[in-house]
Amino acid sequence: MAAGQQPAAQSTRTGKVISLSDTKRPWLMGSRRARLTAAGAAALLVGGFAMTPMAFGDAAPGKYPAAEIHRPSPVPDRIMLTPTTTPATSQRVTWRAEASAAWAQAEILEAPAALGEVAPAAGAVTSVRALSTTPVNTSLGYASTYHTVEFTGLKPNTRYTYRVGDGTNWSAWTDFTTAAADLQPFSFIYYGDAQNYIDSAVPRVFRQAFADRPEARLIVNAGDLIDSANSEEQWGQWYQAGGFIDSQINNISVPGNHEYSGGLSTFWRPQFPYPDNGPGNPELKQTVYTVDYQGVRFIGLDTNVQGNATLMAAQTAWLEGLLKNNPNRWTVVTFHHPVYSTAAGRNNPVVRAQWGPLFEKYGVDLVLQGHDHTYGRGSVSSSRRSLTVHDSTVYAVSVSGGKMYEVDGSVWTGNGADIMSKAQDKQLYQLIDVSGDAIRYEARYANGQLHDGVTIRKNAAGERTVNELRTPENTTGEQATVDRTVVETRGRVTVSAYGYDPGEKVTVRLRDTTDGAGEDGVLVGYRKADELGRLEYTFALPPSAKKNSTHVVRLESRTQQITSPVITVTK
Repeated sequence: MAAGQQPAAQSTRTGKVISLSDTKRPWLMGSRRARLTAAGAAALLVGGFAMTPMAFGDAAPGKYPAAEIHRPSPVPDRIMLTPTTTPATSQRVTWRAEASAAWAQAEILEAPAALGEVAPAAGAVTSVRALSTTPVNTSLGYASTYHTVEFTGLKPNTRYTYRVGDGTNWSAWTDFTTAAADLQPFSFIYYGDAQNYIDSAVPRVFRQAFADRPEARLIVNAGDLIDSANSEEQWGQWYQAGGFIDSQINNISVPGNHEYSGGLSTFWRPQFPYPDNGPGNPELKQTVYTVDYQGVRFIGLDTNVQGNATLMAAQTAWLEGLLKNNPNRWTVVTFHHPVYSTAAGRNNPVVRAQWGPLFEKYGVDLVLQGHDHTYGRGSVSSSRRSLTVHDSTVYAVSVSGGKMYEVDGSVWTGNGADIMSKAQDKQLYQLIDVSGDAIRYEARYANGQLHDGVTIRKNAAGERTVNELRTPENTTGEQATVDRTVVETRGRVTVSAYGYDPGEKVTVRLRDTTDGAGEDGVLVGYRKADELGRLEYTFALPPSAKKNSTHVVRLESRTQQITSPVITVTK
């Protein structure tokens, strides 16, 4: 064949030999649409045949046994970070593996730029023996053995790399960062009940939350992580839903009613070796505990014992002591059964009576709860300062799993609280960003869409505002208040408003509404919002405000265009 000459091809239809160098190439002849349609039909026929039962035999595939899916091996899995009482300088890690106490161990070093063919410097790696090894008998015919190691003597706000194993069978190297020694900005994630559809619906929630806050330092679970307290299969599904995330982000969990079955789940304490710093009752060990993390006091409580007066009294006294003597700027409390329920027929009067007053008295910032398989968020009604602003504790109830109830806000409103947002038939996760002067809270759906949120601001004196995230609806219209709506000529009026950014400049105008006059209004002054986004401005009515005229105060700023109720000028 000559150089550059195309080979010949034989038509399967005519037997005619056709040169591939011909101008009219056979694959370009005829209707292109017809050729594509025919090719697609052929592919569908092949695909259709391939998917019929006859292609594989009549029997449907069998379900792979849970005992095989979740069976342990010498290779570590279910790796979990749990905080200590000194998270700036120490860290606990728990994992599952077939390994004896004599061999369970971990290695740690400051996070290097590379591993693998790049060996750590001599002396860089520290080996630590496990401090506990606990087998848990399971219903799947084997024991799951959990090991816990504690790393100590760490540097604050430092990234470390670790692995766990038995000296031969190791996990992958994984990184975590210790807490800062003082208040520094950080983020954490909060989930309500996972509980159901853990292997199908829950993973996308956990993954989306991590995608939105990959730098999060903590995950808070408000109980009912699983449905059956001692189900090896469900605990395995829960760990698989979180995957590697739990091995690099600290976990703060409290038990729900589904972590109890004739007593606390046998898995709980081996998996979650939380600080033993609760009230001291053996029944509450590692279900009631506290952790101070980077300017936030986290407090976990156990509402499953609300029918036990002794255990509730012990928790209440312990809780008040933590709130009364709290050096941290922020306080977050989590437990399962809500102070204000969101599902029909749910109510927890013992929890509300014993703990609700303490949350308000000592200025708890967030109360994170579960149990009701719906979503609700609000604050006590007496703390409302405007349509969109309160100045007290934020109560939240949420659900991350696929089991849903109908929402009912009557327990909120019937017990002196405002329900500012609610939802049903939604899987949610909450992203909480902490800084020195504010906490931003957002609830999002499993698909990443924002549902609602608030910004909590606090000043040096401990005063606070809880501001709904801004929307077009809550940043216009009648949102300001005045100290009086009937004023004499040249009289003085005080206008108040909330919801601004700290230091935001506001233009104050008086607009005449008599017979629809005066669109822009008369400029009466300027004011800056304070550090909590509050504004108060007192001014005398201008000469243009005549007897029997009506006016509104208009407040114009970068974020809000709001007005007051109508003011009537007399005499």
